[in-house]
Amino acid sequence: MLNFKRTRTLTAFALATSVLAGCTTLAKVGVGPSVADPGTRTTSSRINDFTLAQSVRVDIYKMVPAAKDARIEVISFYQSILIVGEVPNADLKAQIGSVAKRYTDVKVVHNELSIGVNRTLSERLNDDLLERKANFSLLSADGLRSSQATVTAVNGTLYLMGKLTQRETDRAIVRLQALDGVTRIVKIMDILPESAAS
Repeated sequence: MLNFKRTRTLTAFALATSVLAGCTTLAKVGVGPSVADPGTRTTSSRINDFTLAQSVRVDIYKMVPAAKDARIEVISFYQSILIVGEVPNADLKAQIGSVAKRYTDVKVVHNELSIGVNRTLSERLNDDLLERKANFSLLSADGLRSSQATVTAVNGTLYLMGKLTQRETDRAIVRLQALDGVTRIVKIMDILPESAAS
């Protein structure tokens, strides 16, 4: 088995630092304090997630040549990996998932690749719009630490990732259900004790 732990530290750190400075996708979660406590997403945690997602994606294309004809997106949030996109068959889906599972830094892999033809640009733009609406809805919610969660949208399905209390999670779900175009919500959450919200 290959050892993937911290194999690209210096390069990935430099890349992640530059992206944090200008990428709106990462900027939307805000800047956390430097001291980590339950439920606090720090800058180092963001950099680690970005590095991990990029490394997994690069190795998928390197180790599974057939993946180059597929559309694959890798999201890491608190070291939980979500893989979405389209692949032509179940065997390729399994191979891609197995690459992500090799990483010692990865806590869990959610392989949500769908089997079929790649979705059109128009469909992906609709996903992007819904995703932006969903994340803005969480950002504008009272009593919900939006920096602790993120949403990825794929064909009407919202994948809610993060670390929230049960009360915050329920509040997030209610807000997401109210959005037009949502057909399903998948929770990929670590539920924190209520004391973590104080």
